[in-house]
Amino acid sequence: MRRIRVQGDRFVDDFGRHVILHGVNMVYKGSRVNGRMDYYPKWGEEDFRRLHDWGFNVIRLGLIWDAVEPHPGQYNEEYLAWVGRMLDLCQEYHIYAVLDMHQDLYSVLYSDGAPEWATLTGGKPHDPGELWSDAYLFSEAVQTAFDNFWANAPVRGKGLQEWYRDMWLHVVRQFKGHPALLGYDFLNEPFPGSSARQIMAALLSRFAELSSEDMFELFSDGEKKLEALALLENHEVYSAVAEAAAPLVAAFEQEELAGFYNSITQAVRSIDPEAIIFREHCYFSNMGIECRAPLIESEPGIADAYQAYSPHGYDLVVDTAAVQQASNKRIDFIFAAHRRTQERLHIPVLVGEWGGHEHYSDGLQHIEHILGIFAANLWSSTYWCYDDSFYKAPVLDVLKRPYPQAVCGSLLAWNYDHENRVFTMEWDEEGSEPSLVYVSSRDFEVELDGPYVVEHRITSALLSVPPIGGRRTLRLKMVSRGREE
Repeated sequence: MRRIRVQGDRFVDDFGRHVILHGVNMVYKGSRVNGRMDYYPKWGEEDFRRLHDWGFNVIRLGLIWDAVEPHPGQYNEEYLAWVGRMLDLCQEYHIYAVLDMHQDLYSVLYSDGAPEWATLTGGKPHDPGELWSDAYLFSEAVQTAFDNFWANAPVRGKGLQEWYRDMWLHVVRQFKGHPALLGYDFLNEPFPGSSARQIMAALLSRFAELSSEDMFELFSDGEKKLEALALLENHEVYSAVAEAAAPLVAAFEQEELAGFYNSITQAVRSIDPEAIIFREHCYFSNMGIECRAPLIESEPGIADAYQAYSPHGYDLVVDTAAVQQASNKRIDFIFAAHRRTQERLHIPVLVGEWGGHEHYSDGLQHIEHILGIFAANLWSSTYWCYDDSFYKAPVLDVLKRPYPQAVCGSLLAWNYDHENRVFTMEWDEEGSEPSLVYVSSRDFEVELDGPYVVEHRITSALLSVPPIGGRRTLRLKMVSRGREE
């Protein structure tokens, strides 16, 4: 597999071709079996064969701290061997992997993430709320656990972040240099802890001023909540609400979170100097509060040369049945904020999580709309989320689409018109290696100013375009969808 590196705001391979990564999250959070956590899904070669045929060339592979280090300083080598098998399957099927240390609600005690020994709550109560993510806002236990993590509170005479760093170093030593390894995502959706109360108070207070409604009462009623969220389709309103909390979010990202990323990156770089670090933003930036974090420093005052921005973006109705009525206008606002962050940092983007459409058949135009945003920005992405019946999910018909995997020269623009099933691409060609385009059908018509080679897969194909130089355009018309049943 070709090594992928960072060049300005793009991913490139070792031929210098501009690479677009299109894939899916594979995050198994574990299940309790006979009173113990089981962290081994039944993924195997058939799963990866399908991913390859669907055109997915990257996965965001979830790891769980509790699975890696169930007891202080004792690493579960059986679990890490499973991670290694997943990377080997990635290599066999030409799929890159980002290792994501996943968490939701900080701990295995409340969802997934940190082991019990690393969960310091000070005896605070846990309020799960109605929707799983409500606990971020209502659970004093979850907030206190995060507070103690950011404060590097001691466990057995060693700070929590030091335990976490050493756990990551053990993982990095195990997998550095693996051909399928793209890089590391050190912490899923960093949450600021108890300062979330001030952040939410600022958001809701500003919302109340603009809408003349009692927001706390409004957001306790499901139907009224949807009505309230409709107000945010007005970008001036959305911007005013987001800006009310932006200084609080920025303070966390520029202090605690920046310190975390710098510390762990500098430690990892002593072992793996070139794997890409996928930096995330604060949890609250998922909803469109612009990330104002600085670049990661691999040495004090020196920006790391191999970093990418990995934002998440969901419409505000995610994780409910109302996701079928998700708003394109609200998601436009969220990803416009992420675009501004990319332009400020001038690094590539791989959207780490988005979609969350589950197995619904309605509302898929929202997924198509988001994919259009990614194409317009030349972004890479990993959809949330793979499961054992993903091959039957209606959303797969939208995700399985033509796209440029590697472009010789400068990719200028590309688009896929899902309704008419037409792919177009324009690029300035420079170099000696062919451009590669995934095609989601075995049957298609080609309009191109030169030769090409087609490699057929099970239900799809890979188009290879030898270089002839200059400004070039490609148009493909899908004749049949060719979906695997």
